[in-house]
This record gives sequence, C-alpha cells and structure tokens, in this order.
Amino acid sequence: MDMNSMKMVGIGGSLLLVLFIIIPLLALAAEFRTGDQPSLAAGQTVNNDLYMAGGNVTASGSVQGDLAAAGGNVLLNGPVSADVLAAGGTITLLGDVTGDVRFGGGNVTIQGAVAGDVLGGGGQVSLVGPRIGGDVAIGGGQVTIDAPITGTVHVGGGDVRINAPITGNVFVQAEKLTLGPKAALNGNLTYSASEPAEIQGGAVVRGATEFNERADRATKAGVAAGLVALFTLWMLAKFFMLLLGAAALAYFFHRYSRELVATAAVQPWMEMFRGLVTVIVLPVASLVLLGSVIGIPLGILGLLTLAILCIFAHLAAPIIVGSVIHKWWQKPAGYVVSWKTVLLGVVVFFLLGVVPVLGWIIKAGIMLITLGAALNIKWSIAKEWR
Repeated sequence: MDMNSMKMVGIGGSLLLVLFIIIPLLALAAEFRTGDQPSLAAGQTVNNDLYMAGGNVTASGSVQGDLAAAGGNVLLNGPVSADVLAAGGTITLLGDVTGDVRFGGGNVTIQGAVAGDVLGGGGQVSLVGPRIGGDVAIGGGQVTIDAPITGTVHVGGGDVRINAPITGNVFVQAEKLTLGPKAALNGNLTYSASEPAEIQGGAVVRGATEFNERADRATKAGVAAGLVALFTLWMLAKFFMLLLGAAALAYFFHRYSRELVATAAVQPWMEMFRGLVTVIVLPVASLVLLGSVIGIPLGILGLLTLAILCIFAHLAAPIIVGSVIHKWWQKPAGYVVSWKTVLLGVVVFFLLGVVPVLGWIIKAGIMLITLGAALNIKWSIAKEWR
C-alpha cells in the first residue's frame, strides 16, 4: 500500500463516525442496545439502524439498515441490508452485508459475502467469505485473503497471503507476500517486500508484475497499517465509551438530566462563568491546602473532586447538546431527554473534538456550562436544606 493509500485509510478511519453515524442520525431512526452482553436474537428484525456496544456483542437477527457494533468480542452472523461498522478485540462477521464494511480490531474474520467495499485494520485480518463485490483497503500484521474480490485491492502488512481470484489491480506493501494455489489475479500486481513473492503452484498473474525490493518501506507500511488499526479502534472505543456513559447517566438519572438541560439553557453564559470560576479556584485552593500537613487530606479531596467533576461534565455535556439541538430542530414544548437526543448529542460533541482549536474551544465551553449548571442545581438544593 503506497503512502497515498495509507493516508486515505487514515482519513477513512477518522471520518468513520461521520459517514456511518451522523447520516442516519439526521432522521433519528435507530435502535440502541448496550450492556455486558447486548444481542439481537436470531429471527428478530430491526427495521432501522442498530447501534450495539458492550463486553460481548452478538447480532444474529436481520438489520434493515446500518449496523454499528463495538465490544471486546463482536459476533455478527445475521444479514445487514446497509453498512457495517465494527470495532473490538475479536470481530467475526458471518452474515451477508449489502453495503460496505469498516472495521478496526485485533483479530478480524470476515466470512460473509460483502457487496460493497471493505476498509479497516487489525492485528490479524482474514477475508474468507464467498465474495467481496467492491474494493478492499486493509492493513494488519498478518493478512489472509481467501475471498474472491471484484474490485481493486490495497494491502499493507507484515505477512500477506492471497489465495483467491481478484478482478482488479493489486497493490501490496509487506515484509512477505505469498500467492497461494487459488490466486488468480486478472489485473496488475505491484508490490514491495523484503524478497520476491512466493508464488505457489497454480497461482496466476495475468497482468503485469512490478516488484520493488524495499525492506525499509515495507516495514514502514506494516507499522503504518498497525497504527491505522489502532487509531481506528481508539476513535471507535472513545466514541462508544462516551455514548455508554452519557446514555447511562440519562437513563438512571433521567429527571436530573432534564433539570440539568433546563438549567443550562436558561443562562448559559452565567453557567459558563460559574464553571470557569470552579475550575480555576478549586485546583488553586487544593494546591494551597497541600502545602500544610493539616490541609493535605482536604487538598487531595479537592483534586479528586475536580477530576470527578470533569468526568461528569464530559459525560453530561452531550445530553445538553442533544436536547438543545432537538428543541431547536423539532421545536417541542420543552426539552426532551431520550436515547435519540443523547445519541445525537454524543455524535455532535465527539465530532467537535475532531475539529482542531475551534472545536476544542466549543467543547470546553459546553463542559463549563454543564459544570456550572450542575453546581447551580446543587446550590439550589443546599439552600432548600438550610
């Protein structure tokens, strides 16, 4: 895989959530399942997009939309009529996919038929399904292609093995390339490796073959492919952790969440000022207390409180964002807090973090507003108790 292709894979990883989450959210038509072992049982059908996150994720039913799944182990063995986005330690895709497949994980196996493109990275990647109808761009430490591919193939990795018919051109950068006995490349083969490819009996390359012995570039390609996989997985894990945290907060503290949104929306600038004063005064006061023996416990408590407040603000801010956008967009009588608004808020809040400088400033401002609103509610409760 050349550098331009690697850049495209990197860009694709960073824009994964934009392409496969923000578009469905425009209609707010989706189903959300979380927990230790979220599942879609065989025989069940989801007629909208489905988002799943948890320790062990299993989807055996039919999804008539996009499917996004993240977890330690992800098993998808039901048909998906649109696109699949998956991240996890182990990803196994057994069902057929009508659209594209995007993934990032440790051990990835795709055994189902994919009508569209396949893009992603992992430690070990195996394409062993009946066919892939589009292009393939993958990276990994060990890559095995046993599935017939209609489009163009870009691969970067350590050990790459191709043992299937490929209609389009093939571009490989690896430490070692092996063409198995069932490899039938109708297009051109362009590859860089530390040594010429091992071409086993029965393998055919009908187009031109170009070999560049560049061990240093091949090594860089393998490292780059691994970094792409880690970056993609990190981005997805970060998003789903934020989604799980915000959803849990909104679900278990629903009344409080609605009050938090209403408080933040009344005087956002005042709440931002309140939050700003807190994040300035609290750490300064804690450090001063740490300077004396008697004040050390209080100083430590102050710093721990600040850390907890920051975590809370980061999880609660998407709830406010989604509810405010929903009110502006749908114009209901009051502010609504539901899984749909939470999902919308998480996407917007997460995407702000992708935008350098300006996005970070806006995120910081929203978190300060959230923190100020939370402190305002606490202060109101304290005054009632006096």
